[in-house]
Amino acid sequence: MALKTDIQDDKERLGTIRMVLAAIKQREVDTREDVSDADVLQLLEKMVKQRRESAEQYRSGERPELAEREEREIEFIRVYLPEP
Repeated sequence: MALKTDIQDDKERLGTIRMVLAAIKQREVDTREDVSDADVLQLLEKMVKQRRESAEQYRSGERPELAEREEREIEFIRVYLPEP
């Protein structure tokens, strides 16, 4: 059963990575220039903040499964952020 969980996590991770890449591409289209590493870090921090807020709202709305999904996405994104 652990292998199934690993595969499901990989699918979630892949979806999160695609979402991050789409956000980066959107920023490049909006600004019509390549983004710097600093821009990407700023974008990732914004995405983490948005997911934290969403998770809080889901928890207050008694939707723990959605809150957990947001928190997993935070963990996937944080891999690319420097340690505080």
